[in-house]
Order: sequence, then C-alpha cells, then structure tokens
Amino acid sequence: MAKRVALLADGRNSDLYAGFCAVKLAKRMDATLFSLLIVPDSLGLKVDKSGEKGWNDFSPSSFLQLVSGLCGLEKVSSSYHLIETVSDENLVEFLVSQKISCLIAGTINDEDFDRKREWSARIVNKVCSHPNWYFGELTVFLARPWSDECFKKVLRQINADCTLYPIEIASA
Repeated sequence: MAKRVALLADGRNSDLYAGFCAVKLAKRMDATLFSLLIVPDSLGLKVDKSGEKGWNDFSPSSFLQLVSGLCGLEKVSSSYHLIETVSDENLVEFLVSQKISCLIAGTINDEDFDRKREWSARIVNKVCSHPNWYFGELTVFLARPWSDECFKKVLRQINADCTLYPIEIASA
C-alpha cells in the first residue's frame, strides 16, 4: 500500500510553509500528498471563531497552484480535496477512508500552535479508535512560522531546484 500524507489548509499564511514542508516530507517518504482545503462556503469568506476570515490572504486556487508547482518540482504525486463543513468528524472520516498515515498543518504563532496541538491529539484519538482504522497511530506535524533565516533558506533551495524560473534573494 502506498504511503499517504495529508496537508490541511484553511487559507492562512501558515498554509504556505506547511505546504512546503508537506511536499518535502511526501518526497522523503515516497508518498502521495493529499491537499485538504477547508472552504466553509462557496467563497471561503466565513468568519471563524478567532474573528479571521478564511482564505483572506490568497485564494484556494493560488494555494493549489503553489502546491501543484512544488509537487511537480519534487516529482510528488498529489490530489486535491475540499472539506466544506468544518468538523472533526468529517476530517476523521476522510483520513480513515483515504488511509492517511500523516497529517500536516501550519500554525501562525505560539497560541495557535498550542490550540492545534490539543486539536491534533483529539483527531489522533478519534482516528485510532475508529472501527475501520487498522494502521498504527496517525502522525501529526504542526509547522511553526518561519523565521527570516528559514525563509531565505527555502528561497535558496527553490532557486537551486528551479531552472525554468530562477529567483534570487535581493537582500543579504
């Protein structure tokens, strides 16, 4: 059975570096990347509990283009899925039905990291106790925000990998 990694995206800036990490992990594991986009309504503009709008920094299609491009560069198989109703049950059912062994999500700060760590523990418990789950424990990675140095390192790596559209870091 092929390995499968899921990237959970909700339209915040944290999705960008989580996407990069997910593609790199999928390449290392020789896995298929499943991009799960949480789009609560057809426009993706519902306000969440923290008062922020989903997909306000970029569009789902822009995010998919980025992930698709990175997957193409890294030669990683990928698929894309929408989750219209945000609930733990919908996510758990998807993870179990698709036999996902690893989930990656981004965090925007320490408070968000703590909240998502508690949430991910709940998801792992629900997946592992699901009657149709027969794999080991689901692994969850939470990508922390990049520092300026990490971002420059990523840009250098993309520049080294990309021959069609080379980019350079303008500042030192």
